[in-house]
Amino acid sequence: MVNQPNSASVQRHKTEVMAFEQVYERYYFDVFRFFTTRIENRQEAEDLTSDVFLYCYKNYNRYDSKKSAISTWLFLVAKSMLKTYYRDRKQHLDISDFEDWLLSDVTDMSRAVYLEQLRRFLTEQIKTLPEKQQQVIIMRFFQEKDFDEIAIALDTSQGNIRVMLTRAIAKLKNSLSNTECEWRE
Repeated sequence: MVNQPNSASVQRHKTEVMAFEQVYERYYFDVFRFFTTRIENRQEAEDLTSDVFLYCYKNYNRYDSKKSAISTWLFLVAKSMLKTYYRDRKQHLDISDFEDWLLSDVTDMSRAVYLEQLRRFLTEQIKTLPEKQQQVIIMRFFQEKDFDEIAIALDTSQGNIRVMLTRAIAKLKNSLSNTECEWRE
């Protein structure tokens, strides 16, 4: 014999669905904006927004309005999914991917030669930095990410990102000032 739901549980389910529809309509664009300000790909932002609402819908019975507002719960889920997104898509960042950027808009040949030598030197120096410092340098200066995006991607605090960046820049400046090459002016 198949267990049939009673009318009280059916009514409770309908009420929950209607309540969640209101939550969806009220917060969809806020959650979507949360992702679009952190992810360049609009389609992925839409997918993550849908994933947040699907997760929250499936787990709506776990939500406790006494502990937090529904918006707080939604954004905790969104932040968690964003961390997962960054972790899953974390690529090995290679400084050679940014060679064109380093030499963009160079017209003067002597300047181009100077910049090419400087680029090679900095590429080698960046490779000597610890992995996390390399990632921070690349994300901040080449991918132009803000501190919040970098912190989420590397699963650490913004303060820690700032410290890593300051230390990495200091090491690069020190390496540059201690180098005596014919290309330095």
